[in-house]
Amino acid sequence: MIGRRPPRPNLPLAYVLLLAATVAFVVVGHVHLPASSGVLVGLPLPVVVNIVLFTVTLASLFGTYAYAIYSLRSVKGGWGVWTMLVLTALLTVPAAASPDLLSNDVYGYAFYGRMVWLHHLNPYVVRPAAVRNDPYLTYVDWRDIVTPYGPIWTSWSALLGKLVPGGIQAQIVAFKLTAGLTHLLNTLLVGAIARKVSPRHTGLAMGIYGWNPLAIFEFAGNAHNESLMVFWVLLALLAFVRQRALLSVALLALAVATKFSAMLFAPFLVIAILRGARDRRELARQAVGIGAVGATVWVASWLPYLSHGGWHSMVSLPEPSKWYMNSLPTTAYTFVRDAITLLWGMPPIHAGDIADLLVSVASTLGILLLGVRLGLRMRRQGNLVEMWFWFGFAYLVIAASYFQPWYVTALIPLAALARRWYIWALTTALSLSAMMMYSCDKCQTYLVNNTDSPFIGLVVFLLPLTVLAAMAWRDYARRSVERTVRRPVVERTP
Repeated sequence: MIGRRPPRPNLPLAYVLLLAATVAFVVVGHVHLPASSGVLVGLPLPVVVNIVLFTVTLASLFGTYAYAIYSLRSVKGGWGVWTMLVLTALLTVPAAASPDLLSNDVYGYAFYGRMVWLHHLNPYVVRPAAVRNDPYLTYVDWRDIVTPYGPIWTSWSALLGKLVPGGIQAQIVAFKLTAGLTHLLNTLLVGAIARKVSPRHTGLAMGIYGWNPLAIFEFAGNAHNESLMVFWVLLALLAFVRQRALLSVALLALAVATKFSAMLFAPFLVIAILRGARDRRELARQAVGIGAVGATVWVASWLPYLSHGGWHSMVSLPEPSKWYMNSLPTTAYTFVRDAITLLWGMPPIHAGDIADLLVSVASTLGILLLGVRLGLRMRRQGNLVEMWFWFGFAYLVIAASYFQPWYVTALIPLAALARRWYIWALTTALSLSAMMMYSCDKCQTYLVNNTDSPFIGLVVFLLPLTVLAAMAWRDYARRSVERTVRRPVVERTP
């Protein structure tokens, strides 16, 4: 029996469908249904209709993206760099033009910058709640914490707020436009890196990153600061492939000074640089150079914020999140806490402290052991991009107690450059699951009735972990067949 043939690749048609699905996703977010007394599956009828529309458009968005990448892969060499850039820019227009935000973080960016340029306060010491008379404070969700972002991003936010005239909404538009432009620059950088390491994959790599719906909506739509962090990371990777080691260290230090999560990539870059040393003397010289360059960039980025105790933020690691939300550690924490309460009759607050300790220790040990294994593999001429990807993915699954959709965007350019179809499939599945977390119009949430549910993380990571298990099983089956074929046949003597 002949299986069903896959659809024939048609790149122009695939792109038009992707663009139409992108527009449809934005339009559905603005659909306001009339009030109705009808109830279906325990929910008001308009809410059910919104859920259905959200589901259909989201599935169409990622379905057309997968078809576009499949078609782009079939075109030898892909489309040209500038053609890909223009087409990517067109895809960002609907998200950038939408007045709605799927996340309110950008208001926090603007206010922390406003504290610097208008109120002359240090946002690493003073909390937004201290500026009670500022009319824009009502837009900020996190009023009782100092800024959790790096000094490069804080300086950028202050500069953007000072240069853009008008009110808070004008600044939000400026953040969205600059994040969308950064996304286009990142697409160019992906193309430049791909052209250096594998020229025939240049167009495909640009499409995998630039056309990814999650990246488009998180950057051009929500203006998340991962866009600038990814920019520095890609510049560091480009410098590395061009054998400019110290420049790559400086650029990665700028990425860390933009958002601290970029620190996950630092150990593997250092290993990749040091493994090329010919003797111990050269190894020591390179190690000193790496330390000096990284420290210089780090201290220089903090210079505007050292006053009034701001230096403490520079020399100490950022305080880890005390929240468990939308992650697999959240599910584990809830299960352990409830088990302790049930088995030993301990009050939930004390059981929660024990569960927190157990989950934190298990997560830390798990990510450290994986990091050591990947580091050893990196030392044996492993691929830097793949090591970055797998460690970042493992961190989101194992160690991140707090998960949000935009965290995935740092993995998308790495998936584009890895040249492994299963890494792209895994990243696409994770991107889809991440976007499922967003609320549709007038819905509590698409997944469950409570966004803080301990099972959100389980649902979000179910699809990508299923894809990962399927890939592992396929690899195991392939290796088993290869061992069987290579096994020598021993002939019996009569």
